[in-house]
Parts: sequence; C-alpha cells; structure tokens
Amino acid sequence: MKWNNIKLNEIRKQAKESLKYKDFNANSTTKIYLLYLYGLPILFSLFLLLLGLFIEKEIASYFITSISIFAGLFFSLLFIITDKYKAKKDNLKDTVITAKEGNLKEFAITEKDDDDDEVRNYLRRYKNFSIFLIRQISFTIILAVILILSLSIIYFSPQFPQMDCLVWKYFKLIAKYLLNGIIYYWSAQFIVFLTVILSNMYVMLLDDINFEKDK
Repeated sequence: MKWNNIKLNEIRKQAKESLKYKDFNANSTTKIYLLYLYGLPILFSLFLLLLGLFIEKEIASYFITSISIFAGLFFSLLFIITDKYKAKKDNLKDTVITAKEGNLKEFAITEKDDDDDEVRNYLRRYKNFSIFLIRQISFTIILAVILILSLSIIYFSPQFPQMDCLVWKYFKLIAKYLLNGIIYYWSAQFIVFLTVILSNMYVMLLDDINFEKDK
C-alpha cells in the first residue's frame, strides 16, 4: 500500500535530475554531476573510515544543532522563492493594459515591442531557476532530517542496553562503521547540494541585477 502524501522518492529523483541541467536550461545537460553526487561522497566516506575517524557524542551534538539551523533556513527560503517568482511574473507581464479615453471607456492591450524577447527569456530562466531551487532545497531538507536522525542514534547510543558478549561486540563494530559511513556519505551529498544552491543563487542574483540595470 502506497501513501501518496509522502513523495520522498519523487523529491529525491527530481532534485538529482535538476543537477544535470546547465544554466537553468532544460535543453542543455551534462553528466559530470554524477561524479560530484556519487563519486566524491563515496570516496569521502571511505577515506574517513580508513583513517579511523568516527563521530563521537559531543561532535554529533554540534552537527545536529548546525544542520537543524540550516534546515530551518531552507524552509523559510522555500516560501521566499515562490513569493519572489510570483512577484517577478506579475511585474514582467508581456502585455500592458492601458486605458483608452472614449465614450465606452474601453481598455486596449498593447504589446511591448523592444523588450518582449528579453523579458520572456529572463522570466523563463527565473522560472527554471525557481523550480530547480525548490527541488534542491526540498531534498536538502530531507537530507538534513536523515542526518539529524542518524546523528541522534550516535548521541543516544551510550544509553542503549549493553551486552558483554563477543557477538554483541562485533555487531557494535559493524554498526559503527555502517552508521558513520552513511553519515559521511549523506553529509557529503548535503554539502554538494548546499554548494549547488549557493552557486545557482549567485548566478541568478547577478543575472537579476544585470537585467534590472539594462531595463
């Protein structure tokens, strides 16, 4: 039975697909994102595990606090993006309604002549930017929740029941490597998406400023 209200897999799929498009252009794709999204996180995770670096309770506490702050900021950013796109769309309409003086006081719609193409292209880029950013931020929030839950296991692990037997010791060792490996992997993907979001916002904000300057 599938609960349609939960779309975690859809969010994950669309967020990762959005990384393959260049400059918010749905017709321009690249596969280099696979290296950053999968290759680097795997290498990063294996490298830290081979060095014997494991997350302790105190470090887990700091990470939980930091990631929670990022998750809260991303939630706020989602609403800002949708409101900003709606405002852009309203301000950059392709038609301007002007009143005609006459007996019937009719309204005529006059098209812009010079700036139509530029405005349409800009609005198209901004729409793609908004869609991609919403997908990426939504998945980053999911990553943040997964990391917080995983780090919480490490934080509360000293309170778990303990058994003094060889099987339990091996189980704890395997679980330690697996859990830390998963946290390192998801953390690397979290950083990748964080960097992509920052880069996309940087590009679009500069584009926004240049467009306003040329108007």
